[in-house]
Order: sequence, then structure tokens, then C-alpha cells
Amino acid sequence: MTEWLEYTIDWGYWINPDTFRTPRIKKSVRVGAVVFLKGRETLADGRQIIVTTYGVAGKSGIKELSKKEVSSVLASQILDFMRTNKMYPPKTKMKKSYANGNVNLDYSPTDYDSFTINLTPKMVGGDVEDFLYDLNPFKEEVSEDHDAWRVELTKSSRSTCRTCSKAIQIGEIRLGEPTIFDGYVSYRWHHLKCAAHLIRDTKLDTLEGYEELSREEKEQLQNEI
Repeated sequence: MTEWLEYTIDWGYWINPDTFRTPRIKKSVRVGAVVFLKGRETLADGRQIIVTTYGVAGKSGIKELSKKEVSSVLASQILDFMRTNKMYPPKTKMKKSYANGNVNLDYSPTDYDSFTINLTPKMVGGDVEDFLYDLNPFKEEVSEDHDAWRVELTKSSRSTCRTCSKAIQIGEIRLGEPTIFDGYVSYRWHHLKCAAHLIRDTKLDTLEGYEELSREEKEQLQNEI
């Protein structure tokens, strides 16, 4: 049975160990999940920087850990995902192999956050590179009749609207128009204003990602539609 910790923060994410997606923290976090929390810090010269802290959700709260420590937690969870699904998790790739048989993976859940995941022969029960070679690349399988649009906050400065061809700013709500190829889904992204009319007849709570939005973001979406 999945357990949840009630927890709120202005700016933070948790890593779902079943999917390796990174929803924003709204009201709760799955117990056992790795979290990374963001905050702004003002330097002596007046400049602001973004500071990231890491931890794991427990039954009674967030246990703060170093990035190296949460990377070890992620290594075990990623290995479980690979064994279960016979493929890489999303946004994960081989980084470096070593003479002792260890292999480092790069897991980058966002454009600004990455984790070095160390897999050893002891962990995989054999040759790590052979184990990885037998895995498929990540693909999100869907049914051919899948037609659910997706809504989310833009995490990358490289996102471009397929309607107006202009950039979608980080933190801005974007709409994903689903396209299916060979049984897998990908999205054509649009500004909310550019594509709102295309989903006017859609129940908003059926949009992929809707439940990950904050109350204010849901209201913004509703007002635009």
C-alpha cells in the first residue's frame, strides 16, 4: 500500500519511483520518494541565486540528505524500474564506464537538475554494461485511441509554441497536443492562449497533468478556457 506524507512548499519536486516523472509538490509526497526543493538566496552583492536542497520523504517528514546520498537512493529505485520495465527510465542515459565494472548514468529530470547514478556489478548481479545493453530505450506506451491533451508548467527555456512559433517561458502553463506514432505518445506544445479554443469542450480534470497544478494554476486554466 502506498503511503503519503502531507507536505507543502512553494517550489519543490518529488521523483515518482514508478515512472521517474517529477511532479511539483502540492499537498503531499509519496513516502520513500526523493525530493529536491528550491529556494532563492541573496548574496552579499545583492545578486540572487537558486539553492537546491535534497531529501527523502518519510512518514513523519522530509529527511534532508546530500545530493550524493539521494543519488544512492535513486540508484536502487532506477535499478528496480529497469528490472520491472526492461527499459531505461525517462531522461536517463549512460555517462561513463570504469575499469572496475562500475557504470555511471546521468538522470536529468529537468534542464537544471541532474543526478549521477552509480551502478555496480554487485548491484546488478553481473556485468553492468551487459545488463544495460539488454534494456530498451524509454518509451511511454499508450493505446492507439489515446487522445488526452496534457497541461503542465514549462520547465525548459527551449520550448516553442507550435501555433505561433514563439518561445514558451519557463513557469508558464503550456498545453500538449498528443500525437501517436508506433504505439507511443509525444506532444506538440502550445501557449495556453494559442490552443485554449482547441480544448473548450474537454473536461479539464481529464487533461494529463491537471492534478499536478496548483489551485491558482487550475483557476488560470479555467479562466482562459
